[in-house]
Amino acid sequence: MTDSLPIHDWLKYLGEEYYKEYIPSGGAAIKFVIVDETLPIQEVRNSLFDLANQHGLAPIFLDSSMTKVHMIDKVFSACASQVPWDRLTDFVLKKLANDEGFYLTQIPQTGQSYIESIASENDLDMDMVRKRLVLRIQSDVFKDKAMVRDFRIAMTHLCQGRLSALPGNAEDSTLIQDWLTGRIERMGLLRPLSIFNKINRANARQHLESLFHWIRKAGILGTLVAIDLSNAVQPSANGEKYSRSSLLDLYEMLRQFIDGVSGLEATMIVAISGVQMLDPDGKQRGLMAYQALRNRVYDEVRDRSHPNPAGTLVRLFKGAS
Repeated sequence: MTDSLPIHDWLKYLGEEYYKEYIPSGGAAIKFVIVDETLPIQEVRNSLFDLANQHGLAPIFLDSSMTKVHMIDKVFSACASQVPWDRLTDFVLKKLANDEGFYLTQIPQTGQSYIESIASENDLDMDMVRKRLVLRIQSDVFKDKAMVRDFRIAMTHLCQGRLSALPGNAEDSTLIQDWLTGRIERMGLLRPLSIFNKINRANARQHLESLFHWIRKAGILGTLVAIDLSNAVQPSANGEKYSRSSLLDLYEMLRQFIDGVSGLEATMIVAISGVQMLDPDGKQRGLMAYQALRNRVYDEVRDRSHPNPAGTLVRLFKGAS
């Protein structure tokens, strides 16, 4: 690919123009990466993860051979399965405690009560600490309209459960995380927690946007989601199977991400594939298969001598390390 960039140059551009300020400030972007035969997708993923970790972003990886990435609810479940929910809850609670004016030197260990730790460190009455933190959770988590209703109810329960560390709270936390990751067996188990809706194709996008907001609320600067599309574009003998209809659903989902990018708080989504996505063999399984996505991504007019690292679609090769 004569109009390709060395991956090192593109990563340097991402770090300077996106990861350093734009994403941490709340911005979002969707990128499509086409790699040639010199550059394994695994290497792209590892490089993106290293860069994300360097800049304090949470990295998430989706593999089309293992996850049905054409289904938004499966995408959410796969993302949620990679999120350290207990850790995020601790980060949020520590921030809320500090905002309330409480001194907290370190996060209590699992099974220890935040209320007891804060009351002890600040020489305060436990009931007073409990009341103030419960009110703070209500105002800053439950009433945070940047998150969809069921999601903020779930986060409220996670925070309240961790606050007092009672034995039954761990069971509620497990149920909520099973619901988030698509492992819940019966929705009736969540009725006592006032969560009544399964995460499905109708509401998963709103939950995904809520997830990205929650990650940032926990003090993490943003989220990187890297998606390996290669198995969907060029199906292999192993892994998930993608009919042409499924492939078009995938492209429509990506199109919706582009058009709804303003709802993706502090997030970069990078869709990665081989040259098959440019339909070199005319099989119509790449961008040519779905005009609505192609029109938003494909760079019909481009400089073949000086590739643009800022483009929505970039072509990469390994280059010199």
